[in-house]
Amino acid sequence: MTMLGALPCVEGQVRVRTLEYGDAAAYALGSKDESVKRHGHLPISDYTEDIVREQIDGDIAAGLADGSLAVLAIADVGSDEFLGSIVLFNVRADRAEVGFWLAPWGRGRGAARDALAAAARLAARLGLTVLDARTSPDNQASQRTLLSAGYRQVGEPEAVTAPSGEVFTALKLERSVVEFGRNG
Repeated sequence: MTMLGALPCVEGQVRVRTLEYGDAAAYALGSKDESVKRHGHLPISDYTEDIVREQIDGDIAAGLADGSLAVLAIADVGSDEFLGSIVLFNVRADRAEVGFWLAPWGRGRGAARDALAAAARLAARLGLTVLDARTSPDNQASQRTLLSAGYRQVGEPEAVTAPSGEVFTALKLERSVVEFGRNG
């Protein structure tokens, strides 16, 4: 199954779906949040609506088409309001890495946990068996979210290079997605 064919994925209160032009303003605004800037490790330091739209048509479309990258929206299942972004990257034969961030208006309602479950369902649909995640040891909120979403820490903290190019110390976590099945 292709990434586009496997979307959207609904879990709890969120729909994980393709990023759309209508999300560009909210994405740009959310990415300016101090917590997102500090912990999100986004590849661009200052997003604008135009940059987001260009990426939707460029790198994001190419990644979805070839299965190497999925930059997706976390949207409210009822209103379809953009709440944040979840990304599958470093896709290999059996696993991929997941990263996520929530805009301030998307926090405090379990949206990240639901989005991680939706990403696990997406990964299983794609035939993957494991999702990896990395987070900073001082990002307690991310650690709690990942642990509550079924991830477990593997190994000791180590220096890694983020999509932004920044080198930081990270905890590595992983979870099996096999229980979601390929048709789940």
